[in-house]
Amino acid sequence: VEEGKKQRDPVTEYSEQPWETQLSERRLRLILAGRTGVGKSATGNSILGHRLFPSRLAATPVTRSCALGSRSWAGWRVEVTDTPDLFTAQGRRADPDCTERASCYLLSAPGPHALLLVTQLGRFTAQDEEAARGVRELFGAGVLARAVLVFTRREDLEGGSLHDYVRATDNRALRALVAECGGRVCALDNRAAGAERDAQVGELLALVERLALEHDGAPFTDDVYGLAWARRHARPEDTLRLVAARLAARGLGRGWGPQWGRGRRWVEAARRGWPLALLLLGGALLLVLLLLQRGAPGPD
Repeated sequence: VEEGKKQRDPVTEYSEQPWETQLSERRLRLILAGRTGVGKSATGNSILGHRLFPSRLAATPVTRSCALGSRSWAGWRVEVTDTPDLFTAQGRRADPDCTERASCYLLSAPGPHALLLVTQLGRFTAQDEEAARGVRELFGAGVLARAVLVFTRREDLEGGSLHDYVRATDNRALRALVAECGGRVCALDNRAAGAERDAQVGELLALVERLALEHDGAPFTDDVYGLAWARRHARPEDTLRLVAARLAARGLGRGWGPQWGRGRRWVEAARRGWPLALLLLGGALLLVLLLLQRGAPGPD
């Protein structure tokens, strides 16, 4: 069995990880995020040093569910959570009950030390911007203080500097995202192997390590991770259901993000107040008719 390979059932993976063990070991927990087709799973395989996550060129998304892999690196246990399309509107519509997003939370609990926002060198599109917005909506804007922007297709730099590429780009959205991620960028050639691959992965993990140590090794957390922690001894199936319900309560269950939740609440409030509005409108019309009748001239 390959090192770190586990079943792809998120409930099983969650239940196989004792919380006390997680806290006593030096661990770096990473989440791969981004739009479909940028190479998230291939990036995860590069980090792990072996093929675990399904990755191939295809017209439709290959990754359908969250999955977890791990490896040892420089005295750390590195845990990588791969994700399907959870962050664009299309992906959120495919997860109406928030179960897959809840799985992401459970597999990365008690919280990630870094979020790897994956994009493709030279192809930062509107869908990439949408995926970044989806990350903020799911985890909160503060998660980008723990993010590293990872560019695939490093080979396209042809030996040039990634930092020079980022500084020279005329893509304002990309420059803004790099700034929001604290300038943390890295590039990978996911076709590299052997020492070349190890050197690139080492560069990325050293960046993640520095980020984790800046926060004294504490992971990113929020109220949903807190819920999972509080229920660490409960049945994983029940925790998955409750975490999904918490996310849905944020208005994330229909693929529209928090804005939909606010709009839905406004519509419901307006609907509840509709009878009163009709009564007031009827009273106003009656008053107008009475005033017009009083002001009308009498018979000759």
